Amino acid sequence: MKVIVVGAGFAGLAAADELQRAGVDVAVYEARNRVGGRVHSFPFAGAVAERGAEFILPGNAAVLAVVERLGLSLVRKGTLYGDREPQGGEPVTRAQVADAIAQIASRPPGPGVRTLADALASYRMAPGVAEAIRARIEVSCAYPADELAASVLAEGASAFGDFDTYTVEGGNDRIARELAARLANPVHLASPVRRISWGENEVRLRAGARLAVGDAAVLAVPAATLSAMSFDPPLPPAKAAAVREVRYGQAAKLFVPLRTPAPPSATLSVLERFWCYTQLGADGEPLPFVAAFAGSPGALEALDVRSGPDRWIAALHRLRPDLDLDPSGAQMSTWTEDPWARGAYSAASATAPIDTAVLVDVVGPLAFAGEHTAGGWHGLMEGALRSGARAAQQLLQTARR
Repeated sequence: MKVIVVGAGFAGLAAADELQRAGVDVAVYEARNRVGGRVHSFPFAGAVAERGAEFILPGNAAVLAVVERLGLSLVRKGTLYGDREPQGGEPVTRAQVADAIAQIASRPPGPGVRTLADALASYRMAPGVAEAIRARIEVSCAYPADELAASVLAEGASAFGDFDTYTVEGGNDRIARELAARLANPVHLASPVRRISWGENEVRLRAGARLAVGDAAVLAVPAATLSAMSFDPPLPPAKAAAVREVRYGQAAKLFVPLRTPAPPSATLSVLERFWCYTQLGADGEPLPFVAAFAGSPGALEALDVRSGPDRWIAALHRLRPDLDLDPSGAQMSTWTEDPWARGAYSAASATAPIDTAVLVDVVGPLAFAGEHTAGGWHGLMEGALRSGARAAQQLLQTARR
């Protein structure tokens, strides 16, 4: 059996790894000139920063398992991802936010509540507290509260708390690079796939200048990229519609060197919809830069991200005047303009719910992976890895039958 995997992000490489370990001949094709997809580590200020997915959270069992199997090491960031100091707007304490989240966890929104904004309005909490929670979830989902499904409040409640967070020593994309290095066949880079022909037991596609033929395929690319591909014959209407309806949050990250490294911290700008954090390195000492993450189209517009980092750096200075910023070395990262992503990660839209049951359905010899297919794990490295392993198992079960 030969399987073609389209996409060398975490989902595609997890699928390829699972298939190869089951004795399958695998060929992986990636549009970019690197592996990792929306996980992209890079050297910055004498350390390593993450342009994309960054935090390994409690319960990320798939990430932890693959890190252990690959012999990688974790670094405790010291940053309290789930316990951010709210600043701006009405004065609110972290303790007030924690109490409100405990209330939400004990009584999730009812079935008739449609959006995150509606859900927050249904609780009796101080307006400033509600706005801080709204800001936090908008930032994390990179999507407006008036359009987010109310279900994100129940999901997001688990991401609040004073738990430790981790990253892979040397960068999270080491997971992708190590998985790719273990494949018998090297990943074909700079090989975008735009057209796929398929029959009951065969898949044909052109990846860049190469013609690839296999018995089956795993399509592990974002929904926006998948929608732009042509299929012969076309995908079933329900599948095509489910893919087309996936919505993506819009986000940006800013990295600014620090003349004086600062201990771990996490601060949320409630009004401007971004948060910033300082963290530890592998040696346990503070890293010499601050990172900031802005989520939702409105936040990116207000910070004028398209014009560069200047307005955001000014906002960061107002939020954290205690940090000794070196703006001359600042760098910024966005995924909106990336033609192979077109957004940060999938969002639980109230108007266009993610139809996971349809998204994961196998169509003939085609299986589908990607964080957008991972149900409650969508938007996470954990979801990407889980989705790849699931898609691989679907093809293996089909082959056994």
